[in-house]
Amino acid sequence: MDFLDPRKRRAYNIRLLVGYVLVAVVIILATVILVYGANGYGINTKTGQIVQNGLLFTDSHPGGATIYLNGKDKNANTPSRLILPAGKYTLTLKRAGYRDWSRQFTLSEQSVARYVYPFLFPQKPVITDLKSYATTPPLVTETPNQHWLLVQSSDSAAKAPIFDQFDTTTLDDKTPVVTPVSLPEGVLTDYSSSSVLTAVEWSTDNNNLLLKHTSANGSEFVVFNRAHPDQSFNVNQLFNTDPTEVNFYNKKADQLYLFNQADGSLRLGDISAKQLAQPILSNALAYKPYGTDLLTYVTAQGEPAGKAMAKIWDDGKSYNLYEFSAGTHYLINAAQFQGHFYYIAGSDTTDRVNIYKDPLNDIKNPSVGKALPILALNDPGATEADFSDNARFVGIENLQRFAVYDFETKNAYEYSINQPLQTNMNWMDGHRYIGQSNGQVFVMDYDGTNQQSINPTVMPVGALFSADYNHMLTIAKSPDGKLVLEDIDMRAGADLPKR
Repeated sequence: MDFLDPRKRRAYNIRLLVGYVLVAVVIILATVILVYGANGYGINTKTGQIVQNGLLFTDSHPGGATIYLNGKDKNANTPSRLILPAGKYTLTLKRAGYRDWSRQFTLSEQSVARYVYPFLFPQKPVITDLKSYATTPPLVTETPNQHWLLVQSSDSAAKAPIFDQFDTTTLDDKTPVVTPVSLPEGVLTDYSSSSVLTAVEWSTDNNNLLLKHTSANGSEFVVFNRAHPDQSFNVNQLFNTDPTEVNFYNKKADQLYLFNQADGSLRLGDISAKQLAQPILSNALAYKPYGTDLLTYVTAQGEPAGKAMAKIWDDGKSYNLYEFSAGTHYLINAAQFQGHFYYIAGSDTTDRVNIYKDPLNDIKNPSVGKALPILALNDPGATEADFSDNARFVGIENLQRFAVYDFETKNAYEYSINQPLQTNMNWMDGHRYIGQSNGQVFVMDYDGTNQQSINPTVMPVGALFSADYNHMLTIAKSPDGKLVLEDIDMRAGADLPKR
């Protein structure tokens, strides 16, 4: 029998050994390939050379855009994940009926590039007139959830402010829902045709709007409840005081911060009890609240002439953040991104605005003892500083000059644009600026790329959007000279709803 033949048994063992060796070689090679692949290595199929790759993630609004790299169709649509050799690229997204979106980027070895925020604007947007006004509406504002749009009537004979309230979730309907709401008579002490209402902020319940009323007799603050107007009230009358600034406490309508610039005091007012607490701060020049127990403020007390100190007030204690030149505009703010607190501090007379990451950790650490900035943005004379809607970016601005920092990629951008601006731009969302330039809605990405003029407007802020960003709302002048609230559909072609 074969298993008793020594020669055949030896041959069998040799074949078995060779098989084991070959299997081991295959396993080793597969492991090496997987390890190298995981570390970004690949093989150029044309040259046979080993190259290092990176990853590109891209998406768009709307999705389904064709992806082009360096002008070549990649036969892929958004959203997509592409493995690419390290190098310089021009990414272009195209979709029928929409304007192209493009940007240049460098992909390094073993890196990941994420461009998942592109917004594709329609080439020829469909425009629907919602309502005409004889003159420019004095105030246009929107709730934080972008559900309700309030447009103040310009009726000079009205005894109290009247608003048209549009339900933006019904804009795809044949007849969008609009209802009139009015601030009750008597809430404002001196309302007339010369009165000016300015939106300060909304509460997070999307019902209460804090307004500043300016008239010939001075200014006052009121809280307007759009859902229950009869619950609106005059802040000055409720607390028998004349504050310079007012803010919601923790963005809720049960308590208010009241700031008096004359003595620099900041107090907390309890609305239900109609009482003011003892001052939280004194000798403050400016303040910015965040959450329940955090404040950033500026004071000149104890500082050399011409200097000011930005401080953090945390649960009753104050900590020094940054000393700089005193000014007329103080650029202080705070936000939370990916579990970290970021602060900015500076003034319009400084050449730079410092950015801090979790500064209280450094200040309270005995081995450090002070706040250490992670970066400084340079924009001399900047008068605006704000975080994007998702807090990924912070930007400072002085009209055409911008300086922006990206907390996710740790990249800074400093640039100027040529387009004239009526006022400083605002964040449209988490990645884009919006404003007005040359009478047009003007939009650009955070780094100044993809600049676009969308539609005529008379609104200094450019436009507002529905929550799904399918509708852009703005005031424009019609051929007959009237002012029209327009609904500009951000969809095109097959994406348009069939009404």
